[in-house]
Amino acid sequence: MKYPISFPLSSVFARLGATLIIHVDFFFDPEAKVFIATSTDIPGLVVEAETFVDLKSETEEAIPNLLSLKNNKAFHKIPADVVFKDHMAMA
Repeated sequence: MKYPISFPLSSVFARLGATLIIHVDFFFDPEAKVFIATSTDIPGLVVEAETFVDLKSETEEAIPNLLSLKNNKAFHKIPADVVFKDHMAMA
């Protein structure tokens, strides 16, 4: 069972074994020549790195830190794996 972290009672479902879904947007800034990650699900998540591999690593590290800083003890001890999926948009 998958459950968005932004929905009510997500910490309860996580403790029951549900996978929490966190939406993270990644994009490349050609002017600054860096990759950037942001999320509306985790306030304060703004990560930038020179390579996409570094960005993924820093994002995986930032998510649990931001959740614990949010002072939400319900998420503090819940293990999480960050899974990246590729999506292609065509205009």
